[in-house]
Amino acid sequence: MKVLSVKSIGALVALGLIAGMGSAVADTTTKPKLTIEEKAARKAAAELHKAAVVQFKSAIASYRSSADSARATFKAAYESAKATRDAAVKAATTAEAKSAARSAFTSAVAAAKATKDSAIAALGAKPVAPTKVAQ
Repeated sequence: MKVLSVKSIGALVALGLIAGMGSAVADTTTKPKLTIEEKAARKAAAELHKAAVVQFKSAIASYRSSADSARATFKAAYESAKATRDAAVKAATTAEAKSAARSAFTSAVAAAKATKDSAIAALGAKPVAPTKVAQ
């Protein structure tokens, strides 16, 4: 009686694994072809989407520009109030005068912030990006 060698056993195991994997079967279902009307409808929808994207980009650029303008106005008002406060504190000789300068600065910053917030709120909600066309 002959005993199988280690190489033979390894080959049999590998052959068994390969044979046990099965074979891949391709999908035999096909997609139905689009009609001319469906193609035209998709093309029209794609064109509308492109136009909506262009409009959205324009609206978001305008929104950002206006919001940036409001922020720049706030920054300028803040810097002006800060310079006024620093000059007043430097020139002040009493604690009450320094306190009044700081209080005026706080009031000026609060007013500038309220102006900025109301300008941004007046812009309304940010524009919403258009949804993609279903394919």
